[in-house]
Amino acid sequence: MIIRSLTSDDEPALAALARACDETYLEWTRPGWSVPIAPPGWASKYFVPDAFIEGAFDTDLIATVAFRPSELGPSVAHVGLVFVHPSRWREGLAGMMLGRAEAEMVARGYVSEVLWTPAGAPAEQFYRSRGWARDGRTEWHPWVALDMVGYARDLP
Repeated sequence: MIIRSLTSDDEPALAALARACDETYLEWTRPGWSVPIAPPGWASKYFVPDAFIEGAFDTDLIATVAFRPSELGPSVAHVGLVFVHPSRWREGLAGMMLGRAEAEMVARGYVSEVLWTPAGAPAEQFYRSRGWARDGRTEWHPWVALDMVGYARDLP
């Protein structure tokens, strides 16, 4: 496995990975929900100089994690693009990738982290197991067409 920083050239592989993950939402979302198609530039906030984005490759892109400065304050990192290909779930990849990102957050001086995840998603259990808690933020995600919930955690 190779782990490296991603660039905008990796966007097609990132979109394919996100789609594979989004297809698993059909197992728990409401009847009639359909898998979204990411709009152009959907990941662009993570391809800027003050952001961080890495991917793990085993021939193809199998896992990603990213963060950027949060609008909640200069010491808060906004985590996003935490994806692991469903064929590689339960191998510890999400935890490993998130751990790498959190080490970089600490090195950059962040003291806490926040993220959004769909309400009721299996990912909520993963985040709670890592010490995250719902922070009261909610929003409707227009192109994913799901209610989102905010999670927060202090960094070690």
